[in-house]
Amino acid sequence: MPLGNNSFEIDDSDPEPDLSPMIDCVFILLIFFIVTATFVEEDGLAVNRPEDAAAAQASDHQTLVLVIRKDSRIEHDGRLVPLDAIAGIVQSQLQREERSPIIIQSHAQSRHGVTMQVQNACLEGGATPSKITLTDS
Repeated sequence: MPLGNNSFEIDDSDPEPDLSPMIDCVFILLIFFIVTATFVEEDGLAVNRPEDAAAAQASDHQTLVLVIRKDSRIEHDGRLVPLDAIAGIVQSQLQREERSPIIIQSHAQSRHGVTMQVQNACLEGGATPSKITLTDS
């Protein structure tokens, strides 16, 4: 029951605290900890890693490179060689170094049939298909 003309309203909303002083305090503490922090660099253990096995193998083996020129002539070590001699070259190379890879570089304008004949001659000389790599020069 109201008493006279004095009516006042009651605020039912939750009071919200002012967080600005707390945020200021947190920033001051953060700056303090950043300034006073010390960073220690600890020496680790020196680790001797082994070399890459594939790189070591590749350097040990001599690569046989056969180049098929634009005019479809076959070149080995800067010399022109006939197709019949390739099987012997491959065979002697494999006798010296059994794991020797073979690279056949063919010019883009050379005849494709010559490239296949050189590859077949390498297979006749004892090379396995996994050792032969065909590339364009």
